[in-house]
Amino acid sequence: MFQKILVTLDGSEFAERALGPAAQIAKEFHSKITLLRIPVIEAQVAAPYGIGLPSEPDVKRSHDEAESYLYSIQMRLLGSGVAARTEVVSGVPADVILDVAEAERIDLIVMSTHGRSGLSRLFYGSVAESVLRGASIPVLLIPIKE
Repeated sequence: MFQKILVTLDGSEFAERALGPAAQIAKEFHSKITLLRIPVIEAQVAAPYGIGLPSEPDVKRSHDEAESYLYSIQMRLLGSGVAARTEVVSGVPADVILDVAEAERIDLIVMSTHGRSGLSRLFYGSVAESVLRGASIPVLLIPIKE
């Protein structure tokens, strides 16, 4: 049923909560997991209108850190018997998630929520909500509260 599962990770402990359920589903259906990280560079958040754009070394460092992080998660999954690959893509998170899901013909998106509210949610938006609205495949959201 679910041959390809996309798990989005941002490096936070909250995001990693999606790994357990995704791995269980992958084992049940003999699925392959794609681990996706969308690096966000501080200068991009602080200067959305092009003032103080990040330097090329900052972008490369951020990309390399994302790859290294995903590789460690990939090895952990492989060690538990779950096939996984990694992908690092820059861009607007919800758009990137939906684009990768479509391009890779993903069957299920698994991601955690961050539980933002108020001004934080207004400023950053809700990636999970945007993915839910834009996805044409099932999306499993893992809440931050246990």
